Amino acid sequence: MLDDTATADDRPRDFVASLEHGLSVLMSFDAANANMSLSQVADRTGMSRAGARRYLLTLAHLGFIARTGRSFRLTPKVLSLGYSYLSALPFSAFAMPLLEEASAASEQTVALAVRDGAESVYTARAIAQRALAVTVPVGRRLPLISTSTGRAMLAFDTAEAIDRLIENDHPVLLTDKTTVDPQLLRRELELVRSRGYALVEQEVEVGVRSLAVPFFDSQQKVAGAVTALTSMSAVSTRQLLSDIFPIVRHVATELESALKAGRGDILT
Repeated sequence: MLDDTATADDRPRDFVASLEHGLSVLMSFDAANANMSLSQVADRTGMSRAGARRYLLTLAHLGFIARTGRSFRLTPKVLSLGYSYLSALPFSAFAMPLLEEASAASEQTVALAVRDGAESVYTARAIAQRALAVTVPVGRRLPLISTSTGRAMLAFDTAEAIDRLIENDHPVLLTDKTTVDPQLLRRELELVRSRGYALVEQEVEVGVRSLAVPFFDSQQKVAGAVTALTSMSAVSTRQLLSDIFPIVRHVATELESALKAGRGDILT
């Protein structure tokens, strides 16, 4: 978990290593490792057992980690860290009316995601006001390579960067429909790049079909992606492409226009 490639020369003089270690412990927990023993945390962070124990107990004292016997897990208090960031983002105020309008017009949940390393992070969303609407929590992180938003953003990266991510991030099965074959993923990303949108069916969640459109900043770099999340039982692929795709594309176009007009602050 710790970056073994970093050296003392790479770090500022006032770098606080203990803070890095504490954050590394928090980030070692994920969906596949929601409950871990001391040894597991030590292994995932590259720390000694004694060091991992000190950070775990400190974080437990601060309320970010709960302990049950020999097992440790995150507490809801960690959400306060992400919420502080999300609530301060100027783009939320700018994007939310667009998302709400798109959700009302499509009768589907419409969300905005940005890239963070090898993950797609939902930063804003408008949930459809109807029964059994697909929902997604703000702050949810999913692999770039498996999601419609992630593929919409990743497809416009360089071939070298795409190869590196596929090789290093090792796609995992989220459902039995998840594409994990490297060659199939590369072909899918080529298709996304040529058609301008990503379509994912049941690769992240059974019964959910999503379509995402990327938007670009003034430097023609991908800034994020807008997605509509639909129930496969309620929305066909044809309906998604004919009726909902133009709505999602409109939101992406509006965000892109704002960025290219000098409104770079909406995403920073």
